[in-house]
Amino acid sequence: MTVPGPVGPACILLVEDDPLQAAVVTDLLALHGYAVSTKRTLAEAREEVQGMPPDLLLLDRILPDGDGAALCRELKAEEATRELQIILLTARDRVEDRVEGLLGGADDYILKPFHPEELLARVHGCLRTLSLQRELKYKAEELAQKNQELVETQARLIRAERLAAIGEIGLTIRHEINNPLGTVLGQAELLLAQAETLAPEVRQKLAAISRASLRIRDVVKRLEVIRDDRTVEYLPGVSMIDLRPGELEKGQGEKA
Repeated sequence: MTVPGPVGPACILLVEDDPLQAAVVTDLLALHGYAVSTKRTLAEAREEVQGMPPDLLLLDRILPDGDGAALCRELKAEEATRELQIILLTARDRVEDRVEGLLGGADDYILKPFHPEELLARVHGCLRTLSLQRELKYKAEELAQKNQELVETQARLIRAERLAAIGEIGLTIRHEINNPLGTVLGQAELLLAQAETLAPEVRQKLAAISRASLRIRDVVKRLEVIRDDRTVEYLPGVSMIDLRPGELEKGQGEKA
């Protein structure tokens, strides 16, 4: 039976205090294309994982400074190392020991002595799981990004439709208001041209009508060329289209 090779470049940390056992496992894994580093204690392993987490941790349970299952639980409880694949290696063959190790977060559990092909198969399985987890995470991030792009596109479309509606309203206002407004403004100007024949109070009212008419005409012109749907608060809880940006942009263009 041939065990598949590693799924992409894989770094494996072997924590084994028996030099002979460590050498055998290291040579076996290196022969199949894995990059292997070794440590002899939990403290050394903890420091190595915190500095540069491997893809897979082969962790002996019986070590000089404690039980490897304790380090397994510790690593699985931390956010930074939660996805680290861990295989426990042990000579303890009781069911209780295996259940304890798996419930503690171990991804697999291999009894010593083990067959080389079995070790390779378990290593390949854990690395394949890691690869699938990373691919799933990448797909989820990609999906979130696409969803964000969709939301932004939808917002742009809504804004474009809103601006188009404002433009149509502006055109309608121009058509319905400009003609009668022109009549009002023209008549006011004609009367003001004969100001000497009018009473002061009448002249003041005609001047007010003329100013108001010019202001209305200015607002209609702004509606025709509006390019932004920004709003300003008119009353508490009530907003209206801000027509001032056009003035600001015109002023900036003249300064430039």
